[in-house]
Amino acid sequence: MAHVLVKSFLLLSVFSLGSAIICYICDSDDDLSCSKQNCPSHFDTCLNVTRVPRKFLRRCWTDRECHVKAVKAEYSRDSDFSFTCCNWDLCNSRSGSSRVDRNLGLLAVLAPLAGWHLSRF
Repeated sequence: MAHVLVKSFLLLSVFSLGSAIICYICDSDDDLSCSKQNCPSHFDTCLNVTRVPRKFLRRCWTDRECHVKAVKAEYSRDSDFSFTCCNWDLCNSRSGSSRVDRNLGLLAVLAPLAGWHLSRF
């Protein structure tokens, strides 16, 4: 019975890791006007760009392109901006730094199960 339970959790974890990321999407002066979007499967990261004068851009992005050269190429009209990339659901909000990475949540569930399973031997 325990093997079935452990295998079920492992199977569930494989499917949850492959799910699409959810990001805030907006391009405005108002940081509160963003909406949530389930990103297409080829996006694995959320982008958060703050431009001067005070404009916000949030969107789905790829981790591979999360560097100054790629972001600047996309927004070349803006000479003064800062950006961050993150890879958990809704992490590109103003309070995104307090979000818990979904992989850490998964680890929190699987670690005790693995410990319990190994302690039986």
